[in-house]
Amino acid sequence: DEDDEGVQFVAPDEYDQIFGDGSDIPELPDDSAVSPTQAECIKKFNDALDAVKIACCGTCREEGFHIKLKNSGECGRCHADKRDTKLWSDGNNVNPSNQRPECLKNLTDMEEMLIARVKPVMQVRWTRG
Repeated sequence: DEDDEGVQFVAPDEYDQIFGDGSDIPELPDDSAVSPTQAECIKKFNDALDAVKIACCGTCREEGFHIKLKNSGECGRCHADKRDTKLWSDGNNVNPSNQRPECLKNLTDMEEMLIARVKPVMQVRWTRG
C-alpha cells in the first residue's frame, strides 16, 4: 500500500499486555508532598542523628551512645577509680577485647552489635502493697 510508507509494525510486548505500558500511571506533581515546615523538621532530625557518635572509654573499653567521656578519655566510673591499677582496665586482666581473632578486628560498629552476646540484667524491686 502507498499509504503505509514509513510506518513500521511493532509486535505487542507480552509484558505490556499483562502489566500495561505505563500510560495509565498519572504524572507526579513537581511540588513536594512535604511542606517546608515538615522538611525543616526532617532536616533537623537527620542532623541530630548525624551528631550521635559512639564513645569508647580508653580504660575499660566500654562503648555506647550514652557514655560521657572526661578530658582524660575515660568514662565516669574509670575516672573516679583512683587505684594504681584500675578495676576495669587491661592491667587488671578483666578486658577480653584485646584477644580478638584477626577475622573480627575490622568489623563495623553495627556488625559488632549484631554478633555481640547479650546478657540482659534486670533489677527486681519488691514493695509491700
